[in-house]
Amino acid sequence: MHPKQIIEDFKSMGSPLVLDGDELYIDNPENIYPELEELAKSFKARIVAFLKGNYSDQDHAVKQTMDKVINFYRGIDQAMNEKINDWLNNDAAGTAAVMQLMIDLNNNGWDKVTEPICNYENDVTDKLSKEIFDRAMSYFRGQ
Repeated sequence: MHPKQIIEDFKSMGSPLVLDGDELYIDNPENIYPELEELAKSFKARIVAFLKGNYSDQDHAVKQTMDKVINFYRGIDQAMNEKINDWLNNDAAGTAAVMQLMIDLNNNGWDKVTEPICNYENDVTDKLSKEIFDRAMSYFRGQ
């Protein structure tokens, strides 16, 4: 989910997200369900980056693609799973890079595969994610 959408949704419920340094706060938290507060916490790193102006459409394309690839491995039904499967079955280096990404995320504390990866990303995982994204896009353009 794009951080901009999360921010707009919270604002429309009367609980805007406010940035104070690197801390993210919810104004009027009584206006939202606890599950939505958990959603904001899960995507905190991306929301903070967006509010600071450090989250481009290209960043989102890469991160959204990584979310979809991770969801593929989680067994979550998505319209593009067949395409992801085809790509990974035909790109051993891409598959190895995805496995390395999962190891790096785990080393950063991501151990609950049911939660989003965004709060466990860093410069190393961002660079690897961009390489994986480029491999995937190159494969799909060649199809």
